[in-house]
Amino acid sequence: MHTTLQNSGPQRDYTVVFDPGEEVVRGLADFARHEGLGPASFAAIGGFHGVEIGFYNIGTKGFDHIPFPYDQAEVLSLIGDITPQEDGPNVHGHVVLGCPDGTARGGHLLRGVIRPILIVTVEEMSQAFPSHH
Repeated sequence: MHTTLQNSGPQRDYTVVFDPGEEVVRGLADFARHEGLGPASFAAIGGFHGVEIGFYNIGTKGFDHIPFPYDQAEVLSLIGDITPQEDGPNVHGHVVLGCPDGTARGGHLLRGVIRPILIVTVEEMSQAFPSHH
């Protein structure tokens, strides 16, 4: 993973480039922990293999696995947020994947191993706003 700080003002902006074989959900959590990131949003494009996606089941309050039969997928859109938690950053992302036959599948990103690359833009929410407790 390679990171570049684009803006160091009250709202930090980063470009995070993942290398082949890295896992994005864990990688973004590690990045957020290392940078001491506050609440943030992210968007990404690139490619995955070994991807796992799910659909939130209101009844079970868990994720139903969505079968993804392809080894390789284009990341057409990946958007989400990172929220600090007591036990570490929580990464929540929704993804649309391009399949080799031109169709698309989407859902909650549970796991995604990068191949060949993933470029993520991370925007921290401004710390200039007072918190309301």
